Amino acid sequence: MPGFAIFAEPWWVPVLWVVVFGHITNLCVTLYLHRSATHEGVVFHPAVRNFMRFWLWLTTGMITKQWVAVHRKHHAFSDREGDPHSPAVEGLLEIVFGGVFFYKNAVSDKEMVEKYGKGCPEDWIEYNVFQKFPFGGLATMMVVNTFLFGLPIGLVVWAGMAVWIPIMGNIINGIGHAVGYRNFATKDESRNIVPLGLLIVGEELHNNHHADPRSAKFKAKWYEFDVGWVYIRLLSALRLAKVIYARRISAREFAEKYYSVASEKAANASAAALEAATVASTRAKEAASAAGTRAKEAAEVVGARAREAARAAIPEDRTLPATD
Repeated sequence: MPGFAIFAEPWWVPVLWVVVFGHITNLCVTLYLHRSATHEGVVFHPAVRNFMRFWLWLTTGMITKQWVAVHRKHHAFSDREGDPHSPAVEGLLEIVFGGVFFYKNAVSDKEMVEKYGKGCPEDWIEYNVFQKFPFGGLATMMVVNTFLFGLPIGLVVWAGMAVWIPIMGNIINGIGHAVGYRNFATKDESRNIVPLGLLIVGEELHNNHHADPRSAKFKAKWYEFDVGWVYIRLLSALRLAKVIYARRISAREFAEKYYSVASEKAANASAAALEAATVASTRAKEAASAAGTRAKEAAEVVGARAREAARAAIPEDRTLPATD
């Protein structure tokens, strides 16, 4: 049987197998986990959504709620203390070569996962298959690959599929916050690695994503290409996806509106006004509380004096009349 013969296929067959399966896994991560489950920019038909969930279980063993929670916290604390995987905080090499350990450390915080992982699937298969047996899919793929390609090639193919996403994720989380160009002056260190989002299906346009996280389209400039967005448009045409939000205005208009010096000054002025209003409200409450306290004290003093005056008006010798 071919499945038990070593090197039974030409060398390029297992290589192509890993690349094609890796591409599908990348799509499931960026389309389902990232653009849909985390940022809710697009919603997929149940058939497509459930296929992607199942594929991710087979090829990565990742749990949706954990991945979503880590990424949402990354946006909440991007490149500052609290970011689960920032090269600006932890160091570029640490994230590029050890990002998986930072991810494991982050998901071990159950309170964080509950706080940032809201809205994720809570159906029977999620709890009884995907979460209960997170490595069951990887074990299944190991058996399949070994059967198809024999030993040891099957194990090599399986290992290539298993490390595909950790490698791609480390590239985005590390290099995507250290090297590349920027279309938008975001407050973090996010970068577009290259203008062609092909290898990691659009995730290369990382600065564009950080500038407008909810947008299901990562492309911003005319010369940029987001293959993930192409798949979304194709699925939309087949009525298998519904885009909730995708940035429509040009990168220049968007930058002027949200990331220009004027918009930053307006945002700072708004924040300052909000802070001033908060301070004024707090001081008004404190003044009202102090006034109330003084009024209460004054009332107590007046009452005490009235009681003293009443007692003084009563004669000290109050002999009661005798009764028969």
